[in-house]
Amino acid sequence: MEGRIRPALLKVLHASQHCGVPGKSIFDAVATVRDAVAYAEMANPPLCVLSIDFKEAFDKISHKNLFAILQSYGFSDALLWCIENVYRNAISVVHINGYISGPTPIQSFIRQGWPLSMALFALCLNPLLFRLDQTLNGLRIHQRQRQSAVIAYAGDITLLITTAEDIDAERRNTML
Repeated sequence: MEGRIRPALLKVLHASQHCGVPGKSIFDAVATVRDAVAYAEMANPPLCVLSIDFKEAFDKISHKNLFAILQSYGFSDALLWCIENVYRNAISVVHINGYISGPTPIQSFIRQGWPLSMALFALCLNPLLFRLDQTLNGLRIHQRQRQSAVIAYAGDITLLITTAEDIDAERRNTML
């Protein structure tokens, strides 16, 4: 299953996402942030580096939204069925002093430790990355790179804020 999704990630994921993408790592994301700061020190453009950490984000991804996002990217029904099988009928029980509660359905989480978890999370975060990059001005660090305002590794997003308008745009995005 992982082999079917990984090649598609290069085509689907925002260029700033470093998680789950073959040939990219967290070190590349950190180096990009470092390069942005070094560029700002040399060229002296206005720059505010804003770091967002989606704490415990894996536990908050709705299964309904996960499947809708996967379907919107055009993954096959067979692959969707396999992934859905992992999450379908997921339950939790509480064990206290020898007593076990009744089952509670779990409708929001991405299973951690599963080989596809990082890719699924990156796909869920992808629409936000595109929205932020379209809304914010960003920065072009190297001549060959496109101008970008977003650097991401899983649930850690770094925004390169370069104008006062970016701050207002960011505020509007977080209210959506």
